[in-house]
Amino acid sequence: MNASAGPLFQEEEVRKIRSRFFATLPLYIMVPAALAIAFMFAGGHAIDWKAFGLGAAGWIAALLLRGPIAALVMKLPQSAAQTIIVSSSGVLEESVRLILLGLTAATLSEALSIGQGWAAIEVIYTIIAGLVTLSLLGRTDDKAKQAQAMLAAQGTAHLHPIWGVAERLFASLFHIGATLLIAAEPWLAAVLFPVHSLLNLSVLWLMKRSILLVEGLIAVVGTGIMLAGWLLFQ
Repeated sequence: MNASAGPLFQEEEVRKIRSRFFATLPLYIMVPAALAIAFMFAGGHAIDWKAFGLGAAGWIAALLLRGPIAALVMKLPQSAAQTIIVSSSGVLEESVRLILLGLTAATLSEALSIGQGWAAIEVIYTIIAGLVTLSLLGRTDDKAKQAQAMLAAQGTAHLHPIWGVAERLFASLFHIGATLLIAAEPWLAAVLFPVHSLLNLSVLWLMKRSILLVEGLIAVVGTGIMLAGWLLFQ
């Protein structure tokens, strides 16, 4: 690949993508803040910062556990490797969530805070990933152009980031709801293993077809899991 060739994304395209991202950035930050306020007013469930930190640590642990799996499949075709990694997400995340909740006698407020910490760190990760993507779009080195080609193939670079905000909101509801479900009935982790993985695989498949279907699916499943967890914990 010739590093001296121009970037795949033109300067005007990059400016537009960057402008949209930074305009939407406050909305990303508002997602965890809005949920915290909602739970406060819904039942006086203020954030327990220790539990919040445990939730954030749990998400990081689940992310790190993907590393060995990624290393095992790195020589496979990209699509096959991606499918395997995504398929493992439900088992890894819900197993860590189960262990985390097993180490704590979580009250409703504590379980909500663990879920919020888990969801909030994912929002931060999304913001960082967005900033890294922006830094790659205008560059012409080999690694940057490989990333640009991947973005072009996915067709996601030109999507308005407001879709990402909606995804973070409903994904956050999923994580909080899953935390409540496992805290109330630990055996439900076995149900969430396939549910979580199938949701992520469906998103991966639908992303190349319709962003509206992607966000609709996440909204329905995320809201449903949140309602189920909330009602079960009462």
